[in-house]
Amino acid sequence: MSALVAHVAGARLCVPGGTQDLLADLLACAPRGQELRRVDKPARVPAFPAGSWRRMSPLSRLVAAAAAPLLEGRDDLDTLPVIWGTALGELGPTERFLERLFTEGPERASPLAFQNSVYNAPVGHLSIGLGLKGPSETLSASACSGLAALARGLELIALGAPAVLVVAGDDITETSRKAFALHGAHPALGEAVAAVLLTAEGPGPRVELLDGVHPLGEAPLFARRAALPAESPLPELPDAIAPERCLGLSFCVGLVALLALLERGGSVVGFDGRAALTARVFP
Repeated sequence: MSALVAHVAGARLCVPGGTQDLLADLLACAPRGQELRRVDKPARVPAFPAGSWRRMSPLSRLVAAAAAPLLEGRDDLDTLPVIWGTALGELGPTERFLERLFTEGPERASPLAFQNSVYNAPVGHLSIGLGLKGPSETLSASACSGLAALARGLELIALGAPAVLVVAGDDITETSRKAFALHGAHPALGEAVAAVLLTAEGPGPRVELLDGVHPLGEAPLFARRAALPAESPLPELPDAIAPERCLGLSFCVGLVALLALLERGGSVVGFDGRAALTARVFP
């Protein structure tokens, strides 16, 4: 396909260790934590009442913390499209619901956990809290979920949307931790949430996405090297830096790396099976 292009009006990240010196740590493969690389719990976003915040899952709170600052003062919340990318969805509420269902019976299963277990629950909470009324889509594409969500956002820009909010992320739950350990996956498991506001017009950095592998010359190149359980060995990209060495293996680490490059420029290659996507950013 030809390149999909947009400008970045704003971006926010919730990553292990915070965003200070993030690009330097990514380039140096400096580990941010040990086996489990978690994001610090965010402070409550003022737009969400305390009662609503308590009912939100950890992942939903991270989504709100990342996305809400990008939308402050905007007058297009009635029409703004939102794209949500996640590989595993709301595993935390799902495991809580199923555990009580199986151990205590159907009459003790939690309706709140069930409500929060659907894949699009985080952006549902975001829409209620901020008054978003535009179209919303949820995408899941394994370890390429972040870049797949970005691709869909860029497609909407190409179709005429003046702006699109793209959010992607997964958190660490007991289920995911045990599953990765049982399969002997990458020893460091990470969590992260990335949010980016795309616009059809500048002046922000330009981002483009292409099918296949198309790195940008001598600019930094990020690409996952650790294969997922049951995944075939990944193609070798000799000059690529593996972002999971810094942040741990998480499913939106490609989008995180891309947003870390906004001021410097560079490219990120994401793999989903035999398919590859390359996202490139120009400051």
